[in-house]
Amino acid sequence: MTPAVNNDEKIMDIVLLLMNITCFFALYLLIPELYHNLFTRRGSPIIFNRKTGKVYINESYFFNFKVLRNPLTFLHPNKKRIKEYDWAHLQGVVVHNFSRYSLNTTILMVCKPNTHKTIDHILLDPLRGGIGSYFVWGWVNNFMCANKLAGLNDGKYKWEQETQFKDNIIKGQGWPEWMVEAFNATSQAELAEIKQRHHVKQ
Repeated sequence: MTPAVNNDEKIMDIVLLLMNITCFFALYLLIPELYHNLFTRRGSPIIFNRKTGKVYINESYFFNFKVLRNPLTFLHPNKKRIKEYDWAHLQGVVVHNFSRYSLNTTILMVCKPNTHKTIDHILLDPLRGGIGSYFVWGWVNNFMCANKLAGLNDGKYKWEQETQFKDNIIKGQGWPEWMVEAFNATSQAELAEIKQRHHVKQ
């Protein structure tokens, strides 16, 4: 075999290797997007309890900006991340995507207590186009501050339709039982009692 043939084979091997690596990374990035669109709702409800100052997150694991993921999670397309945060640790950030279309996104940044270090982020109302999510964030702020500008009947479900809301939106989304109870807690003491009863670490 001549040296020229050997060189051609080496080049071919390198090209095939690069193609395999490219395909692997393409699948690594595309599979989460596919799972997100096929198996998860586009954004799940964020529950705000102003009486306890708590915020409850139930997002698809694949519905975030994370790039580095354990490949084993691809075996669980319905994987969720369910969290409880303090309202005081959330900051709303509006991201402007400059184009001829209005592409504003409101992101809730979760900060480490007593710092400005971001430890998590949540997309707020991702399907609402333009500046709409910014108005939603304004409404949420007014609601959490008990401002009369935030009417309890402004949304799709009215205040007296709690049972219907839970049946249509909460049920079947993997919320822990203690969290469903915590949504209606009226004080920190009641929340602590719920957690103690369900053996939830404070």
